[in-house]
Amino acid sequence: MAQVIHGVNKYNRLALYNLPLSIQILVINLFITFIGLIFLIFFNYILIKNDDEIKTKKIIANQNLKSIQSFLEKNSIIRVPLFNDNCLVENINTCKDDDNLELSDPVLEPKITQEFVRNKYLNSDFNVKIYNEDWIRLVDTLDLYDFSIVEETYLPDEELNKNNLNFLNNLSQKYLILFSSYYDYLIKKDFLDKITKEKAEIFYVSESIKEQVIKEYYIEDKGGNLYLQFTAPIQVNKKVYGVIILSYPITNQVKSLGYTSLNILSFFILFVMIMIFMSLIFSQSLVSPIKKLSKLTILERERVNENKIIYPNRKDEIGVLSDEIQNMSAGLKLQIQQLEKFSEDVSHELKNPLTSLQSAMELIEKDSIAKADKNLLIKNILNDLRRMNQLITDISKFTRVKVEIELEKNQLINLNFFLDQIPNIFKNNTKNIKLVINKCYENIEVLGNKNKLTQVFVNLIENSISFSPKKTKILIELKKIEKNSVSIKIFDQGKGINFKDSEKIFERFYTDRQEDIKNHTGLGLSIAREIVTHMNGKLKLKKSDKSDYSGACFLIILPIRHSS
Repeated sequence: MAQVIHGVNKYNRLALYNLPLSIQILVINLFITFIGLIFLIFFNYILIKNDDEIKTKKIIANQNLKSIQSFLEKNSIIRVPLFNDNCLVENINTCKDDDNLELSDPVLEPKITQEFVRNKYLNSDFNVKIYNEDWIRLVDTLDLYDFSIVEETYLPDEELNKNNLNFLNNLSQKYLILFSSYYDYLIKKDFLDKITKEKAEIFYVSESIKEQVIKEYYIEDKGGNLYLQFTAPIQVNKKVYGVIILSYPITNQVKSLGYTSLNILSFFILFVMIMIFMSLIFSQSLVSPIKKLSKLTILERERVNENKIIYPNRKDEIGVLSDEIQNMSAGLKLQIQQLEKFSEDVSHELKNPLTSLQSAMELIEKDSIAKADKNLLIKNILNDLRRMNQLITDISKFTRVKVEIELEKNQLINLNFFLDQIPNIFKNNTKNIKLVINKCYENIEVLGNKNKLTQVFVNLIENSISFSPKKTKILIELKKIEKNSVSIKIFDQGKGINFKDSEKIFERFYTDRQEDIKNHTGLGLSIAREIVTHMNGKLKLKKSDKSDYSGACFLIILPIRHSS
């Protein structure tokens, strides 16, 4: 088990979130670049697979083959003169004019054939070879030269070295070679069942003469290059006078596709460089304010002069974070102030009965007072002890409530359903007071802790019951006052509360019930306001606006939470 935990911790240390934010952004960019390279390879695959150049070139090759075949069959198969021994070189023209000159059988005339091929296919993409019926090669475009385009060029050694040192050009050429290899691999894979090893040309000539049909061969030469080769017989009246071999390379002929892929790669590299550059700039604009916020929190913790603590004022998420840190800091400071005030209040409230107890005990110890007075002192001592006991209980309850407010989870509370349950809590109250509920016509939900909200109503209603005559009524009225707010008023028919004490009654340990001070420590209304405030609401004393309920009127305002 320890090994597993150790392994988990080891992997956690390598997690991306353990790295600096700028490194995280860089790693994410590199990952995006890697995904982009995969898509680039896939794009090249689609580019090659959807290339129609092979099919198009095959159709053009067939058309040219048939064009050559048709021309030669119509124009190059002729009868030529047979010269006798008397026809010497110096009088050959005389021999041609001889009416008795003997002509040969029809043959494939070399000169006409060579001129036609030279004029049509010398500089084409196709290699054309013509054999006669005796398997003699009459013409081969690889052996022909067009002297009209031959130029003498001179490149100085310095210029040559300069070109060789052209880094970008070298990279481009290497990429084109790599793309060509990838292209060759995919093409060979497509024609794998048709590829044959290269054989002597005489084999293809004999096959064509024998079968007298146009045939095609996918040939792989010794260098691994793939060629498509066509053979067609030159025939008249079913007699073969020669064979045409037309071939061209399928692989290593991907200039247009290669440059298309190279352009896309160049754009991709440029895009990646811009993306990384912009990410570095963005990471700095993101990391710097976060570091600043981190330093500010340290200054807050070290209690440095507040004049030195200046939070960034921004409208983005960092600005929101800055505001939340300020709110949290202000909240913590307020909690500390309240704790200090609470300590002072508790100390003050406990000191009074303790002082009274001390004085009473000193008088009793001196034994210098009458018995009746001593009994009165003992009675006061018991009252002070009960008061202290109630005070300690309420202080404990108050601190527990504050902790629970911070820790307990909130939920959506439907106020109409919630208020239906409140009368059941006070069903058997000793004063026989009836609770009346006026609900809202629509369902309203607030976010809060149901138990704590119940405690608010218990404290307020108990306060109203204590000041109300027997057999009276308490009204709870629910109204939607704004689009996002709801008001809850609690009216009673008691004697009411002096409005000049409207804020004082919510202070801790304040009470105007001196006749029953031992049972009321003045923390109930303070706890209720604390809970309502934590729900982002308000609790205050208002003047009653109902003639039937002229006593106290407590107003609760809560924000409505709309269900998503």
